[in-house]
Amino acid sequence: MPSRSGCEAEQTQEHEDQKMNANADIRPLRQVATHDLYHAVHKGIRLANARMLIALGQADAQDDASIARVLEQLSAHLDLSLAHLTHENEKIHAVVEARIPGGADHAGEDHDHHLAAFSELRALADAVAMAGTGADRGASLRRLYQRFALFMADDLTHMHEEETRLMPLIAAHYSQDEVLAIEQGIVACIEPETMAAFLRVMLAGASRSERVEMVTGMQAAMPEAAFAGLFAAVAGPDWRFGDWAGLERALC
Repeated sequence: MPSRSGCEAEQTQEHEDQKMNANADIRPLRQVATHDLYHAVHKGIRLANARMLIALGQADAQDDASIARVLEQLSAHLDLSLAHLTHENEKIHAVVEARIPGGADHAGEDHDHHLAAFSELRALADAVAMAGTGADRGASLRRLYQRFALFMADDLTHMHEEETRLMPLIAAHYSQDEVLAIEQGIVACIEPETMAAFLRVMLAGASRSERVEMVTGMQAAMPEAAFAGLFAAVAGPDWRFGDWAGLERALC
């Protein structure tokens, strides 16, 4: 049996190996002229997760209005997360499996864990809603906060693996036009209200140059009335194309 110092040495080496592996995976998409299906939406989801965690941490168990607001925000956040997961399952994983059997297995397993987490979080949110003001609600809110933090940690790891493992696999087996067709298939199935919710977090999570590029591309591709209606929902009815500082103030 290894000595205590030997065990500690093994644990230290394992920790260093994990750090090296993590660092090795932080690399740009392989040099293939392929559109990235994940970058923009994942930046938005990371931002939304962070905002949600902060909101849960700042919610006041003694304040009914504060609790109502944060639970409504959480419900909308989980709805958006479920929509994103469903789009990936139906429009990305299914396509990958058709050409690369087993290629999306690990990502699919992560999604199953996410579905279980969504159910747990909704049950914990219900417990907060049903608890009266006082110690019981404070304890329930803390459990909800802690469980969301664990979900967020898992989701960050999951998104990293999709970006650094699954996307390069897609880039190696699908042409640029095929990848764009996958993305267009996702966009086509999203209802306007859900699209506005996605755009709010995606544009907020983007850099200004990315934000300008995204909005300019949409403005060029959409009928004027459709574009105006969508961005009235995203940034407010007073926003006008070209007011990038106003868009940033509305979203960020």
